[in-house]
Amino acid sequence: MASVAVVALTLGFWPLHPSAQQATRLRSVLMLFSLRSTAPSLATTEVAFRRALEGAMGGPVDFHLEYLDLPDSEDVPYSERVRDLLAEKYAPYQFDLVVTQGTEALEFLLRYRERLFPGVPVVFSHLSPDQLRRLPVPKDVTGSLTVIEGQRTGQVAADLLPETRLVAIVGGASPSDLRNAAYARSLVQKARTPPPEVLMLTGIPLDEQLRRVATLPQNSVVFFTSYRADSMGRSMVGREVLGAVTRAANAPTVAAVDSFFGDGIVGGDLIRYDVIAERAASLAARILKGEPVESLAPIAEPATALMFDARQLRRWHIDEARLPEGSVVLFREQTLWSQYRLQVLGAATLLLGQGLLIGALLVERRTRRRTQAELADAEQRYRTVADFTADWEYWVGPDGSFLHNSPSCVEITGHQAAAFEARPTLLSEIVAADDRAKWEAHTREAAAGVAPTRLEFRIQTATGETRWIDHVCRRVVGADGRDLGIRGSNRDITARKQSDNDLRGALEEIRQLRDRLEVDNTYLREQLQPTPGVGGMVWSSDSMRYVLSKAQQVAPTSSTVLLLGETGVGKSLIAQAIHDLSPRRARPLVTLNCAALPATLIETELFGHEKGAFTGAHAQRRGRFEIADASTLFLDEIGELPLDLQGKLLRAIQDGEFERVGGNVTLKTDVRLVAATNRRLDEEVRAGRFRQDLWYRLNVFPITVPPLRQRPEDIPLLVTAFLEKHCRKQGKPILQVSKAVMKALQGREWPGNVRELENVVERAVISNRGPMFEIGDDPVATVSLSPTRGGGPDDRRTLAEAERDHVTATLERLYWRIEGDGGAADALGINASTLRSRMRKLGIHRPGPRPPTSA
Repeated sequence: MASVAVVALTLGFWPLHPSAQQATRLRSVLMLFSLRSTAPSLATTEVAFRRALEGAMGGPVDFHLEYLDLPDSEDVPYSERVRDLLAEKYAPYQFDLVVTQGTEALEFLLRYRERLFPGVPVVFSHLSPDQLRRLPVPKDVTGSLTVIEGQRTGQVAADLLPETRLVAIVGGASPSDLRNAAYARSLVQKARTPPPEVLMLTGIPLDEQLRRVATLPQNSVVFFTSYRADSMGRSMVGREVLGAVTRAANAPTVAAVDSFFGDGIVGGDLIRYDVIAERAASLAARILKGEPVESLAPIAEPATALMFDARQLRRWHIDEARLPEGSVVLFREQTLWSQYRLQVLGAATLLLGQGLLIGALLVERRTRRRTQAELADAEQRYRTVADFTADWEYWVGPDGSFLHNSPSCVEITGHQAAAFEARPTLLSEIVAADDRAKWEAHTREAAAGVAPTRLEFRIQTATGETRWIDHVCRRVVGADGRDLGIRGSNRDITARKQSDNDLRGALEEIRQLRDRLEVDNTYLREQLQPTPGVGGMVWSSDSMRYVLSKAQQVAPTSSTVLLLGETGVGKSLIAQAIHDLSPRRARPLVTLNCAALPATLIETELFGHEKGAFTGAHAQRRGRFEIADASTLFLDEIGELPLDLQGKLLRAIQDGEFERVGGNVTLKTDVRLVAATNRRLDEEVRAGRFRQDLWYRLNVFPITVPPLRQRPEDIPLLVTAFLEKHCRKQGKPILQVSKAVMKALQGREWPGNVRELENVVERAVISNRGPMFEIGDDPVATVSLSPTRGGGPDDRRTLAEAERDHVTATLERLYWRIEGDGGAADALGINASTLRSRMRKLGIHRPGPRPPTSA
């Protein structure tokens, strides 16, 4: 597009005609394969499609390939990572067409098409009509369908030998392998009546499969389907497994796809991937030439052919007369008649008459010269192809000397072809030391067998660079069975290996993120369950309106907030409001009550611990600071934090760094801190119970939440909310509140604040029997609601004195019991630790036993 823009500027902004634009660049096509590059059908599909497309276009095409290696089952993180890698890789490209091979590749493209290639036409290949009907395919998508109805490999497997009694089906253990095996079983069972016995050798280890096919009973046939993964879930190369099966089996082997033809199978009614690819290429060429995709219906024609290997027919003593009508037999050996028929005819002509002798000799001489010229031309064509290929091709004789070595070896190894010919051991010397053992074992295996073998290994180039090589070799055997050496082909796959490593790194990063989310979810399930209490903040007073305006003011920042106020005033709700209004609201608020845990456990709750850090630490545990990364941490009752932990907390707040208990790795965290206390921290600092530097670090933005007695106008709204909550919870109609009771509630000092008010309302809801809210029968509530504000003209006590008298009277009435049901803390609507703190501050002590009186 940039080049077109430059031309337009050069021509004075005169637009180019569309046909002229098309003529200025090659048509660009991207082909996406579902499987990895080692799948046997991919090379056939790629070569056939590209050859047919370039033939139809009358010239070369800018062709790109990607092997997605998509799993059988949906793996969204993997697919999204592949999507991101493709988006980054092909961002500079503008494709005219995208071609998919396989169902998984088409589903992947349709899911992410708008992100990757919006508006680009799509042609699919290797898709059955049933699969097409199940997919939501848009109108601008067409392709070549794999029509295999009437596929006769099952019939061939049953009738290849008239005495066939057993068909052993061999395949891999991936979901697609199992589906293919099940389909093969249905073909065999429908082949004849009664059907032959079927032995399913799927879902078991490869060694067991090879043992079983080596011990099949007489009159058996092996049906090889596909082998994408073994029973352990490991990826396999189907052609390699097929070679092992055909070498081990004591019965002939048939298959259903042409990619396995020539690798040990007798044959069968084979699916022709090249034919399917050529049909897709014809549609692609019509689209690239300008035909609208919507007008091109998918091609749905049969794509199978009866093909048999003459060598395997001889091996298993199968008469070609038994083959179905229309069968094609390949790999026939030439007979003496076909090879020397001209010489035989010349000799016959000589016997017919001396007069024709000179003419026959001249014809034979002329034929020999033409044959020699053709051989020389064929050798020249072979040399041209072999010497100009990007892969490193060689042929090593039985004695180890190089019979042929393509010049491309210098691009891969850095060594000239002459260096290998002068020193044949150089081939083994350049193999990396760590891979040399498996290279030697591979060489011995290749020399002992006749099937192609494959190996990936590393080499050291002449410049010291390490490169990955994809190596395929095969023993060369002459027509007379003579060993002619090893033919090898080597491809540099260093870039692909690096891409694989990058992808594995990305997947590992995704796995770590998934593990972190699982830990976060575990914490949420264990620690962040909804707690009973006020479902939201209710207020009408100016003082609370001011508090919330301060919370709204500080919420968008990352500054530390210190919430001050008595117990029960709703500091936790203010902390939740600050978090919900902050940019960190996407993650949950993490809380810790410093007064609810023993001092020995607070450190591990804050910072976590490593496995084995102390007795009972059976696994690693993440602390609140680690879990609250990129979120908000609310530390309630921070005044109760032990002095020896205050320094560690200060470091975590200031530097965002900490170590788990028992660990030596410094972790980084981004946490916004909100702390709350009902103590006077400045007095705690003067008393030496709180660090001054931590006090300064916390006191960045203090917010004081007023007690309930300073905002009596909020009491009616709170009472109404609590009545609705607890009446609904108890299944009762909502109680009505009289003006007298409401006035009495507003006249109370409420030392327990909102929590105490809710407790009084809940007790009244439980005990009331009528439609009105009454508190007269509740002795605790009656004492709690006795007016203390303005008790009379002689009541000149200070607030501290009134609080001391009230707390002392409550303790004495309950026999100085502080904790538990019916204790003073429960009666006052505060927790036990807060009550003990208030007793120390007010100087309240339990009196000792009276001394005995003297007589």
